[in-house]
Amino acid sequence: KKGEATNWWWKNNLRRMDEERQKSEESPEGMEMAPESYVGDTTGSSQDGETSSKSAELNHERRSARIRTILILVTYIWWTAWSLVAGYNPHTLEMSIPLPRLPPQCDGYRLAVVADLHAGSLSGRKETEWLVRHLNNLNADAIALAGDIGDEHVNDITRRKLEPLSHLEAPDGVYYAFGNHENMYGIEDFRKVFRTESPFKETIVTLENEHAIITPSGMGEECRIAMVGMADWSGTASHPYPGQIAPDFQKAIRSTPGPNGTTIESDTPVSSSLPMIMMQHEPANMKNAAKDGVGLQLSGHTHGGQTWPQHILLAGFDAISGLHEYDVGSKDGPSYLWVSEGVVGWGPRLRFLCKTDLAVLTLRNPEAMAAEGLTPDTHVTVSTFGMYLSLVLVPLGLLAYLIPAICWTKKRVQDRRNRSRHSGDDSSGKGTEKTIEGDVVASV
Repeated sequence: KKGEATNWWWKNNLRRMDEERQKSEESPEGMEMAPESYVGDTTGSSQDGETSSKSAELNHERRSARIRTILILVTYIWWTAWSLVAGYNPHTLEMSIPLPRLPPQCDGYRLAVVADLHAGSLSGRKETEWLVRHLNNLNADAIALAGDIGDEHVNDITRRKLEPLSHLEAPDGVYYAFGNHENMYGIEDFRKVFRTESPFKETIVTLENEHAIITPSGMGEECRIAMVGMADWSGTASHPYPGQIAPDFQKAIRSTPGPNGTTIESDTPVSSSLPMIMMQHEPANMKNAAKDGVGLQLSGHTHGGQTWPQHILLAGFDAISGLHEYDVGSKDGPSYLWVSEGVVGWGPRLRFLCKTDLAVLTLRNPEAMAAEGLTPDTHVTVSTFGMYLSLVLVPLGLLAYLIPAICWTKKRVQDRRNRSRHSGDDSSGKGTEKTIEGDVVASV
């Protein structure tokens, strides 16, 4: 196909031929050269037709290119707008969950859950203040901060960004377990801030391989809930961060936070008759937790995949978003894993095939919930669908790229071998001719 420059050359060439023909017709010799002029005119008409065809084809290509460009721009604008809205507009989710061994007196207990604020590098004081306002307006009985709340080395700026958390309000307390980013940026400093410094230590109960017993007011003496906070799962790595500890469930159910950042250990574990909630930032090891008597695990970390198709990187976790049931054959019934997609996230504030969220989980007595004909909402979330979709499309996309690349490489190698073979044949032929010529000369 002729490009635009070639098309311009054709048009100018035809214009020049027309001008020459007109000059020849106006000259005295023009009458004598009429037959040639006639032939030239016929050739010009043929070329005009060819030029018109090429012009039409070029115009069609231009229109197609414009349409493709417009579609790409519209798609990109739509994707960006969707992702920005999802990234900056957290959903407030409400979910009822049957908690094994929850006494009837505790039925309806409201627990607010949030994770992945990442205050420091990716969100500032404004986002923290927004979060505090919304959590306080939910009127929950207790608040759980499930890790990655801080995301920068602790300094005065970081403290200022985290300070609004000291204004969180819940009748039965605010509970916090560290995530991998607190460990990444200096876990010793985060322990010091939240366990020994005002105003955080007065407001937030920080649990790291420890537990606290929640005794809700106004629900009777039998209403008691064990809240366990685990060290982050990244502590099991072969090279943990400085000062990081590995999660230890047996230690957690025997330890409680003491004054001035200390830990009080006991030989007696949490009573197995109490309902148990565990904060573990990464959604992992849930089956073992269920076997250990954990009725509900609260996690975050995944950000719901954040931007598709990187959902595929999360396939190794127990879940990436929403509520999931784990039935390990316990006499108390199945346990549950709740995975928050995060209130902010990490990296660009964009979300595609996922959302930002904070949740209010209404804890139900399993028998009372069943009597009302209600079941927990364990539907497949958009994020989970995005993960399954990436598991199918990403390998297919790689194959669609690799197969032509392999065929092209194979053809190049074959062509190179053929050229080498032909050049070898030519060289041997020339050598034979020289040998024959030498023999002839010698015989003469």
